[in-house]
Amino acid sequence: MRLFCTLGLMALSACATQDIEVSTGRARFTEYPDGLITAFESACTGPAQKFRRPEPDLVECREYLPPESTAAIILNYNGTPEDLPELVIQFRTRADKTDYVVQNDVFLNVPQKQGAPLQVRQRDRALGRTLDALYARAGGVPE
Repeated sequence: MRLFCTLGLMALSACATQDIEVSTGRARFTEYPDGLITAFESACTGPAQKFRRPEPDLVECREYLPPESTAAIILNYNGTPEDLPELVIQFRTRADKTDYVVQNDVFLNVPQKQGAPLQVRQRDRALGRTLDALYARAGGVPE
């Protein structure tokens, strides 16, 4: 179940955005992916994690990072120590004509001193491969 934490750490490890061929983070399922959603919720139970369902078709795990990483993110992205950054992993499921499509998103949510939080995304081949394998194990077909 630590796979979801691995997803987050891999996203953080990417140093720079690159123009590379990366998984879309999408998969198609013939039935609603209950197993994927249940496993995701079960994996989001650590002391620094919280599972949420902000919309009926959207589930997310928000996780606070270790102090050193948090400090670096606040400094690098002009954040604020009053509202700490979080790693956010989301899965959105929508019904298609015949299937269900699941779209994944991984980003750092960095609250700013003023204005809306900054969402920092890094594209990474290894993360894409991990997501594709996760979707396949859950019975989906990665796109």
